[in-house]
Amino acid sequence: MTSNRPVEYFRQHSALADWLRAVRAEARNTILAEDSTRSGRLELLSQLMGLPIIEAITFDGSEVASRSERFTSFAGSAQGRYAVRAFPRREDGGQVHRNRNLPLPALVDWLTQQDLDLNSYEIEISQHLPNHWATIFVVNSDGVIGEIVRGSLRQLTQGGPGTAPSVSYVHDFQNWKMEAPTPEWLQTAAAAVAYTTVPDADVRARLQSTLNCEFARDLHLCGYFEAIVTPDGDIRFIDYNISLGDQVPAAFVHLMMDQGGSGGDVRGRTASRGSVTGRARVVVFEDVASAQLTPGEVLVCVEPTPDMVPLLAKAGGLVADRGGVLSHASIVCRELAIPCVVGTTNATEIIPDGAMIEVNADAGLVRVLP
Repeated sequence: MTSNRPVEYFRQHSALADWLRAVRAEARNTILAEDSTRSGRLELLSQLMGLPIIEAITFDGSEVASRSERFTSFAGSAQGRYAVRAFPRREDGGQVHRNRNLPLPALVDWLTQQDLDLNSYEIEISQHLPNHWATIFVVNSDGVIGEIVRGSLRQLTQGGPGTAPSVSYVHDFQNWKMEAPTPEWLQTAAAAVAYTTVPDADVRARLQSTLNCEFARDLHLCGYFEAIVTPDGDIRFIDYNISLGDQVPAAFVHLMMDQGGSGGDVRGRTASRGSVTGRARVVVFEDVASAQLTPGEVLVCVEPTPDMVPLLAKAGGLVADRGGVLSHASIVCRELAIPCVVGTTNATEIIPDGAMIEVNADAGLVRVLP
């Protein structure tokens, strides 16, 4: 039975803003500006192209603080569990406060207990739906790159243990490549990706005019997408971000199509291209606060956390047991332009702390040097 007691959910499921601290301000602000306005874009996609979404309602923070008539009316009809995101109305951004999987009264109590001036925030509220499947993918000019898991979206954005490992997939608009345990994995991913096709030229024109988006082959809406599948089999999209889609080069489609084979002591997925030879610094979660990393060393970990961002800023590369190509840590590595291999499952077991290693991120391979 799930507790109704509010928890510091956003500390365990950190917002993208927490990961982007090491990224140059211009790139960070562009990504976060889109993140704070995603509900409006999703609503537009739902209206024009029938994209199934989890609807969100936005309140001025003052409405929540004063329990305005509009907010009270909404709260009076709210049933089940909800998610909340509080965005600061500041040009330089600020911390996004989040919590979820609680009844609305418990979420509001939690929100009012935070050290916030709610008058300076916008509050976004949406229903919390259980994740039976979750997928993240990017559509670009050359195809689709994605990952899927039978479990929660957090496993894809931040790694973490789950009922099943995540599986990557790539689609060049002709062929699919996925090493899936069963056909259901590919069927689920393909069903989500299919929603991003827009055959109606008038709808494409309206979306281009409103969102300044692009279409691949005059059909496929380009960008970054997050979607879940409920236990009832309903697909619901919860994010569409153009700048995050632009961050993944089109060449990744061909690289992932050709990737595979043997070689290396550790194998994983390419999250940020490049190669580096350096000393491995193996860091486990319990030692993050005291961990030291010399500039140029390669950070090796089970799964990156926001606490590791200062280490990433100095690292020559990242190798991780968990996480995916489109995870928050991978986004940071691409912005920092450092090689990154994720989803290795066993890097922390194979690579000794202090060993010299060679990371060939383009091939998804890591070699321990003699």
